[in-house]
Amino acid sequence: MNSQLTLLAGYESGHAVVFTLDPEFNIWRTTYSSKPHSQPVLSLDYRPYPEPLTFYTSSADSIIAKHEIQPNTDPENSEESPSQIINTRHAGQQGLSLRSDGRIFATAGWDSRIRVYTAKNMKEVAVLKWHREGCYAVAFARIFDRRDEPRAGDGENKEVAQANDTITTVSQQRENRTRQAHMLAAGSKDGRVSLWEIF
Repeated sequence: MNSQLTLLAGYESGHAVVFTLDPEFNIWRTTYSSKPHSQPVLSLDYRPYPEPLTFYTSSADSIIAKHEIQPNTDPENSEESPSQIINTRHAGQQGLSLRSDGRIFATAGWDSRIRVYTAKNMKEVAVLKWHREGCYAVAFARIFDRRDEPRAGDGENKEVAQANDTITTVSQQRENRTRQAHMLAAGSKDGRVSLWEIF
């Protein structure tokens, strides 16, 4: 939210709250509060750009909520509604992770399933089944693009870098493919970690 320091919190009461630091008085002010859940909030993740600040919450209940915080949110407003709520019909969405490109998010469920949703309309697009017991954690690897690759220098160094680009080993090609893959990791009570390549 601009250059203000912002804190997102989920509570046992089912509330999702946003605080911003008032630099003039050095105190935290509540800028958003919502109670979309009937059970404790178990996980949240956010997309800081572009505005509005958007974050998602999951809970011990079967609700996933999307919260969009407009820059001019009235801090005096006592309770607001999330911008979107879905009832997944699967209680215990323990972990929630938003991919770095902001297009999809995943949840880790007590029913041992990992579910993937679109961030825009929260439509379920995949259910990943492998674990034998409840899943508690899920995380996406950061998506790398051309801007993340090392850049060639000027003059002779640029020519050498271009020549090296054409002569890549099999291991370098494999490493580049791995960097560009959309990977998702999930952890479970069964003591295993699964790794998935997601679209």
